Amino acid sequence: MIRDTSGQDVQLAPQSPWKNPRLLKQVGLGIVASAFVVWGLMSWQSTTAVDARLSLSRINIAAVERGDLVRDLVVQGKVVAANSPTLFSPAQGIVKFAVKAGDTVSAGQLLAQVDSPQLQNQLAQESALYSKLSVELARQKIQAKRQRLENTQKADLAKVDLAAARRELKRAKISLEKQIIPQLDFEKASDDMARAELEHAQAVQNAALENEALSFETQTLELQVSQQKLQMEELQRKVNELHIVSPVDGTIGSLATTQRAAVAANTPLLTVVDLTSFELEAAVPENYADDLGLTMAVEVTMGFEKLPGEITAIAPEVINNQVIARVRFTDGQPANLRQNLRLTARVLLESRENVMLVKRGGFLDQTGGRFAWKLNDQQQAVKVPITIGAWGLNQVEIVSGLEVGDQIITSAADELDKAQLVALKD
Repeated sequence: MIRDTSGQDVQLAPQSPWKNPRLLKQVGLGIVASAFVVWGLMSWQSTTAVDARLSLSRINIAAVERGDLVRDLVVQGKVVAANSPTLFSPAQGIVKFAVKAGDTVSAGQLLAQVDSPQLQNQLAQESALYSKLSVELARQKIQAKRQRLENTQKADLAKVDLAAARRELKRAKISLEKQIIPQLDFEKASDDMARAELEHAQAVQNAALENEALSFETQTLELQVSQQKLQMEELQRKVNELHIVSPVDGTIGSLATTQRAAVAANTPLLTVVDLTSFELEAAVPENYADDLGLTMAVEVTMGFEKLPGEITAIAPEVINNQVIARVRFTDGQPANLRQNLRLTARVLLESRENVMLVKRGGFLDQTGGRFAWKLNDQQQAVKVPITIGAWGLNQVEIVSGLEVGDQIITSAADELDKAQLVALKD
């Protein structure tokens, strides 16, 4: 007989699934796994929303504000003598110095003498020629007076002959009327009268022409004498310049040659340094050369003192990518200045009032001043295009792209190179 399976079944009482520890463990693991999945999705979405992340401790942030911008330039310079003339030899010769390097001299003091026999000889020759021409001029004036007297005498004699001819014609006319003389004698008297008038007119004209020629010859000699006098005075000036004197009160800077050396004309001999007047010689970078101008204001820092000045000269050439500018102190010579003293100068290139400003930083060099990263209310920085204007020492002008009160990242960072949106974290 086959037995059934009824004897194998066991009836169990129903239980709550939440009381099964194995099931609870599986549900807990599922919840944790779901949480990790959700967190990963959120992290992935956050990562794809921003291009980079930066710590606030690594960057500098500045706010855009409105104010006055002073466009300036800080350069280094050295104090130099404003007046340091170099004296040259006026002619070829032997130089004899009367001073040594470092001697203190006054204006007009003899510094050196150049012995030039050639120049002295030329002066003597020109002086002799001047004396000769002066004597010839005096002789010409005497000769002109004598010739004028002779011309006047000839004209006066012709006038007397004319008067005599007129009287003779008058007597001949009366005699002809009384038939005392023949007609032939009357006609001869008339011819004598006409000849006398002609001779008198010619004598007067010749006297005028002779006097004019004499004046011309005298004037020619006077011009020659004047020309020779100028040449003699020029040589005399050159001879006087052989005695070289100091143009200013100062100190002998250096001697360019030795005692009793043979020098050529226009050879530098020595330098006189005027220590009573100083200027600042500032080296300005080449890219600022076009912005410089005469009388431009400069602020010179000497210790804790600010000294006002102005640019008085700008060198036309560029040396070692720099342009040399001379700065004069406008409020008088400051005390304790000495040559070659190093000072800092602040050149005031431009001043703009009531413009948008932001602090200068590395972001300008990183983007060329075309973009900035502006902070939003979600602790993020958004890349925005900007337009900058004038550059100051500590600030830069913002023309467009930002508003007053906006905060931007002013420092540079590698993460910002290709980032459009940057997340900021503490």
